[in-house]
Amino acid sequence: MSRYLTVLCIILLWTSAAIADENISGHLSGAWIPQNIGPVSGGVIYAFDANAGPPPQRDRSRRVPDAIAVTDDKGKFSLELAEGTYYLSTRKRYAGNTPGPPQDGDLYGLSRDKTGKPITYTVKRGKTNDIGILRRASVYKSRTRTMSANTAATAGMASITGTLKALDGTPLAGAVVQVYANQGVTGRPIYVSHKTGKDGKYRVQVNEEGTYFVTARAGYGGGRPQAGDLYGIYGGDAAQPITVKKQSETKGIDIQVGKFVDRRPN
Repeated sequence: MSRYLTVLCIILLWTSAAIADENISGHLSGAWIPQNIGPVSGGVIYAFDANAGPPPQRDRSRRVPDAIAVTDDKGKFSLELAEGTYYLSTRKRYAGNTPGPPQDGDLYGLSRDKTGKPITYTVKRGKTNDIGILRRASVYKSRTRTMSANTAATAGMASITGTLKALDGTPLAGAVVQVYANQGVTGRPIYVSHKTGKDGKYRVQVNEEGTYFVTARAGYGGGRPQAGDLYGIYGGDAAQPITVKKQSETKGIDIQVGKFVDRRPN
């Protein structure tokens, strides 16, 4: 199994476990068939709880999806979700199967109406909502090479900014910052930054003020880091809390990144 599919399985297990515990699941089904392209096989459909944060946006810090599904050879998909309201986005890798944000050449879409307003989809307990066909898709081309600390913040959101550094103090490129609500920095992160550029600087945005804990890792992956992965925690071995105020920027959250050492007993 590829690392990408492993990550998808981890996310699906998190989601399925949460839904099973609460026993409030329903389904959202449909197909991704863009005009002039046809059914997209192996595309990924992302669902975001509309009550937990803003809709997904192009070239901004990313919310971690609440659930995902992969399309079949006819472009069809089915999402198992807790009862609620959701936003959707879609992506199909141009090359490879690595997880993470859209990259140049990917097929990418945000579910929007004719005016550009995000569409919300409702899931009811024990029901299936067939939303029909998702038509939006375009070839992704990044508007900025990196989303560094110099990138403007989205209106109404708070920001955490800083620099990722290697053990020798040099800026670390190609890494992401993950935001957690728990000090153990375990489970599914709430938000993920875009990859850092050569300057190692990052900006990650959060929807609500509060206390957060952040980690950094090279590339992008789900689940526990593996021995040897480039990984770091703000605060060192024990994550230190970061207090974020509404519509403000919390600066200077620098993180040192080194090779992860797995200290769990055999």
